[in-house]
Amino acid sequence: MIGLRGGISAAIILILCTALAFIGWGAERAAQRTIAPEILAKANSVGRSAAELVERAGAVGVPFEHLVGVPVYFDGLRAANPEFAQISLLASSGAELARAGDASAFTAPPQARVAVRDPGGKPVGEVVIVVDPTAVSAQVGAVLVDVAFIGMVSLLVALELVALVVGTRGIGTLMAVERRLRALGRGVLARHEGGAGAERLVGPIDRHMDALAERHAAARATAEREGDAAALARLAELEARTGLGRLQEAESAAAVAVRPALFLFMLAEELTRPFLPRFAQSLAPGGGLSPDLAASLPIVAFMAVVALCQVPFAGLSERLGRRPGFLIGALLAALGYALSAASPHYGVFLFARVGTAVGYALVFVSAQGHVVDHSAGPARSAALAVFVRAIMVASLCGPPIGGVIADRLGASTAFTASAGLALVALAVAFLTLPAMPRAARAGAGIGLADLKGAARAPGLLPLLFGCAFPAKFLFAALCFLLVPLELQREGYSSAAIGRFQMIYPVIMVLAVPFFAALADRLDARAGFVIAGGLVAGLGAVAVPLHPSIGLIIVALVALGLGQALSIASQSALVADTAAGLGGGQAAGALGLFRLVERSGNAAGPATAGFLLAAIGFAPATALLGAVAVAGAVLFALSGRNTTRHPSRASSAAASEGSSA
Repeated sequence: MIGLRGGISAAIILILCTALAFIGWGAERAAQRTIAPEILAKANSVGRSAAELVERAGAVGVPFEHLVGVPVYFDGLRAANPEFAQISLLASSGAELARAGDASAFTAPPQARVAVRDPGGKPVGEVVIVVDPTAVSAQVGAVLVDVAFIGMVSLLVALELVALVVGTRGIGTLMAVERRLRALGRGVLARHEGGAGAERLVGPIDRHMDALAERHAAARATAEREGDAAALARLAELEARTGLGRLQEAESAAAVAVRPALFLFMLAEELTRPFLPRFAQSLAPGGGLSPDLAASLPIVAFMAVVALCQVPFAGLSERLGRRPGFLIGALLAALGYALSAASPHYGVFLFARVGTAVGYALVFVSAQGHVVDHSAGPARSAALAVFVRAIMVASLCGPPIGGVIADRLGASTAFTASAGLALVALAVAFLTLPAMPRAARAGAGIGLADLKGAARAPGLLPLLFGCAFPAKFLFAALCFLLVPLELQREGYSSAAIGRFQMIYPVIMVLAVPFFAALADRLDARAGFVIAGGLVAGLGAVAVPLHPSIGLIIVALVALGLGQALSIASQSALVADTAAGLGGGQAAGALGLFRLVERSGNAAGPATAGFLLAAIGFAPATALLGAVAVAGAVLFALSGRNTTRHPSRASSAAASEGSSA
């Protein structure tokens, strides 16, 4: 039984896949009709230019048969136009006077033939340009790859926005009905919280459950009054098996309502990942600032501001209210993206990224606070898991879309698209997030004393600085700076870089739930944290063995697997430590965890930019990987307590696993 929401998702998948298949077929036919003629027209234009140059030589008295330097000139044309397989200069007799390239392997390839004439207008030869037919196929294939990735991303976006299409009240109704139907399908007869607004659908079910619970309670009272031990045993067994008379907590529709707005906002930032280093380099001033450092500074500034704002903004969002905090943050970020798009100067762009970071931090803590405010108990873990998935799916969808926009329309247009998405997220949050009453905004936040007290918790600092910091340090350095810049140097487009950046989130989305459950089942959270650090670090350390695209992919896969192994268990260990502390120190432990993680996000690109300029890509990657390996070893040697707390097995949901 897939459930109502699953059925809606399946219907959306079927409709969109059919539409995307049709669009892909149409795109392929359109590409074949347009790209090949365009390349042939380009060949004719280049051929005319070459023929005119030869004719000018003849006009000044250079004999056609004695031209020199023609092969070198043709080689330059082929280097500038790789789709040309061969360029030849033929005499009118058919003799080949000069040639660059070789098209003998192709059967009947497209050709452009342009006549060369003497000063009297008589044809004396021709320039022949043979088009490489595989280049046409490659360009058509590139278009189809872009269409395929955009189609896949569109599907994920559509699934994320189901809640927005159905509406908050509609989602609440679907959740209430689906929860009851799933329970009945499993033979569970417990009563359920929630269902406001769906009484006509769930009322009959709830009344039947109440009637059964009353009959069960009456039968138990009668058996107790008569001293019938056998009947009491059967009734107890029935209660344990079916949940009769129990009350199941409801999944909070209000907590789930933040998902569309959060997804759209995070998608806005993820669009910038593939092209941001290159764009920063294009704005960088000359002088003492190297291109690699120029690329890293905007990333470092963004991450540092997000890290520093996490703790104070938690209290600020409580005082402002979660909804106003989200709206203000989204507006600040939108202004930052718009300024980034319009900025012609590096300093202004750096300032714009700082403003975007302030908005990002405020949106993040407000959205997370909203989820916590509107959920409790086991439902809170489920709601936080929804929160995490929205961020991870955004990190999966954003880079390929942003890369395509930057390639086709330019980086400024991509930043403008981010600004537009941030404003759409603002509008969605305004329409869907409930306003909290004034009395509910009295949280005091986390103070410096709370952080200091939490730092004294046994085993917490080795976990944070041995695993949490190195994990984010390596992730941010590799995914945000080193890999994009190296792929750029290898000649890859922003769209291709965006596809490479999908590797990490795909692995995280697929593997985190599996490894989280396995770590709990084996009661080995600390072991999984150590293994994750080693896997992620060793993947990066291996890059200098044979620097290539293949080993870059290996490093990204190892990073994804390593963090999937460790991130849930790491968050659970922090939550276990926090649960053992009292009052503000518990919140302080979680706040310190976030601060250390965010500091790793900032320190990674800063260190990577310096190392990249000093020693190059492969050695820099290996050194950063060695930091992760050393941290995992130090944590293992610290003897961290591995006691498991089953009641908090799902606390990993508190870890956002985000890219920032």
